[in-house]
Parts: sequence; structure tokens; C-alpha cells
Amino acid sequence: MKLTVYIPCYNAARFIEASIQALLVQTSPPDEVLVIDDGSSDNSVELASRFPVRIIRHEKNQGLAAVRNTAFANATHSLVGAIDADVLPDPTWLEYLLAHFVAPHVAGVSGRLIEAHRSRPADAWRAEQMTQDLGLKRIDIEQPSHRRLGGFGTIFRKDAVLSVGGYNEKYRTNYEDVDLCGRLLAAGHKLIFEPRAVAFHQRRDSIRSVVRTCWHWDFYVHYFQGGYNRIWLKILFNFRMARVLVWNHLRSKRFSLLFVDIPLPFILSAMDLRYHCSSRRLPKIAPQPAQFDIYIPWPFRKLRNGRLQ
Repeated sequence: MKLTVYIPCYNAARFIEASIQALLVQTSPPDEVLVIDDGSSDNSVELASRFPVRIIRHEKNQGLAAVRNTAFANATHSLVGAIDADVLPDPTWLEYLLAHFVAPHVAGVSGRLIEAHRSRPADAWRAEQMTQDLGLKRIDIEQPSHRRLGGFGTIFRKDAVLSVGGYNEKYRTNYEDVDLCGRLLAAGHKLIFEPRAVAFHQRRDSIRSVVRTCWHWDFYVHYFQGGYNRIWLKILFNFRMARVLVWNHLRSKRFSLLFVDIPLPFILSAMDLRYHCSSRRLPKIAPQPAQFDIYIPWPFRKLRNGRLQ
């Protein structure tokens, strides 16, 4: 089966050349490479145009979910792979992923993502608290599993993705991969995590940028759990979570991570309040009680559950 691989690109001039080169030297190279530029204002497109790739441009920034849909709409082949611009795959990355598509019920495969930079506190914190690496063992993911494939580097069957409606663009830049995997599993498809397919994340963060990314990364998880139904409980949760992180990192003598742990609840809470006061605030939802309980400190949780019985 032939393969199209696309690279989502938004102001990725620092990474785009290395990303394309890493695809072209794969032991099982793609039959087509697309670069989907999402309204970049730097010279990403100019750099990418030096390689044998097809460039498709959005006139303005539309978000990662829209980029993915554009890639699937324009991909020539029946398998469609994705690799983030700041991720460098090992030369055998595609070879290991492609091997699983001999089974017709497999709709998607992904591998390990390892953080290439960990020396600075923000990068080390991201590697520990925001890991997308599922480990060293193969995982077959089928309904009702809660596991999902990370969007940083995947291959999907084009017809399977289109049959469930593609990526939901309301999620814009986060959660679109989780949502798609959930719908594929619900439709009876199988996903596979292949640990031999290894890629390395080249991103570097500051303390503020990693916390902001953390907020965006977890936004829909908190939203669907009812975390934004009572903003003061969400803010209290931020400080409770940070307290646990501080304690754990003190016990493990990972003192450099405290540089992120300590400002973490203040930055998260400021972003929560900004969202709460914005005109883009989403409507409240009714989560399961067990989901919302994580926002309530345990003594009050016990009292609350007692009243519900």
C-alpha cells in the first residue's frame, strides 16, 4: 500500500528542513510528502519548497484539526501519515509502523515520542508531566480501552478516518487526536502502539511556555469533567495539584522541577480566569459525579457523596 505523509507547519522554520530530510531518508520512504502550511508568517514555506514535497497553504491560521483535514482531503494514497514539524523520526520509523497494515482491521498505528532535550527545568518537567510515550511494549487498542494515539506521529487508513467524519475542527489545536481515536474505536476499528517506531521531540520550552502548553493540552479533559462549571473549584484544584508535584519532586530530589511546580498554579489560574471571563467560554456540561469529584477536596467529597446516598 502506498503512503502519503504530511507535516503540519505553522511558523516552523527552525524545524521544517530537518523534518523533511528525516522523512526522505526513511528505510521505507513515503510515496508522497505534503507540507500543510497553516498561515505561517516566517519563511517556512520558502525552506520547504527546496525539497521534493507538495505544499498546500491556508491563507490564515485555522488550527491543527483543519490542517489534518486538509491533508486527508489532498492525500493521493490510501495510507496517510503525519509527523509534527518539531519531531525527528528514526530512519526505521515508517518501516515499523507500516508493517501493521497487513491486517485490514487496523486503522491506525503510532510509536514512541522521546523528548530530545531535558537539561532545562521546563523541558525536564514537560518530559515527566506531559509525556506522550506509552512505553516499551506493543499495545493493541480496541474498544473500550481509554488509550489513544498521540497526534505527533501516526499513520491512519484514509478511508477509516473519512468514514468517521475526519477531525473535529472545533478542537482546533488540542484534543483533536484523542477525539478521532475515540470515534475510530467506537466504529470497531483497531489501533496499535508500536514501541520500535521511535521519534524524538525537538521542542524547547521556557517555564511560562510549558505551563501555557499544559493548560491548552488539558483544557478539554477538564472541560468534559466539569472543571469549568465552578471556576473557584478548578483554581483550588490547580493549587492542590501543584502541592502534590512539589512534594513528589522534593522526595525524589528533583529540585530543578520546582522552578515549574511553584509558578504552575498561578499561571494556570490566570489562564482559567481569562477563559472564564471570555466571550468564547463554552456552555457548562453535566459530567458524571465521579469525574467532577476530583475538583472537590476529599473531606468535602466524602460529605457530598454522603448526601447523595
